[in-house]
Amino acid sequence: MNLSDILLRVLTELNMPKPEDAYKFDDIQVKDMGYGNYYKYIYTNSIGQEMEITNMVSKNPKDPAKSIYIAFAKHDPNEPDEEEYDSDEEQEKKYAEKTGAKDMIKVLATVVKATKETMEKEGGEDNIYSILYSPADKKRGNIYLYYIETLFPDFKKLDKKEGMFTQFVNKKFL
Repeated sequence: MNLSDILLRVLTELNMPKPEDAYKFDDIQVKDMGYGNYYKYIYTNSIGQEMEITNMVSKNPKDPAKSIYIAFAKHDPNEPDEEEYDSDEEQEKKYAEKTGAKDMIKVLATVVKATKETMEKEGGEDNIYSILYSPADKKRGNIYLYYIETLFPDFKKLDKKEGMFTQFVNKKFL
């Protein structure tokens, strides 16, 4: 691969996703988990695969407001609920599977759309303490970081990790 191909690829991947780039949701499921709400946004990607974006909203007693944990994976209606996995490793395998759809901008736009909808359903951005994510594809971690910093400017990345998650805290709470 030559330098011009690499630069073109990087510039393409750094295009900012816009709301109109997002996939339409086929279904939105909400479950009260007792300690928070679990939102599952299901859509069909460009190659016909059902995909899901999950936003787990929880309230840790030590935090001043709610946190949103973001995950993305292929949708499997027979997959167990998050709390039914036997181990973290078993659960993480679900999120590590690649789709091959080459639709990263559309996926990111859809993740942003789902997260903003979740924030609204949870009382607005002022009621969200943090946004957390853990990219299955570590090579794209810096790209995800760039998008979160740009699309959620009221949130600041914390230097420490929250388990396997990268955490962004609402500047209002700092």
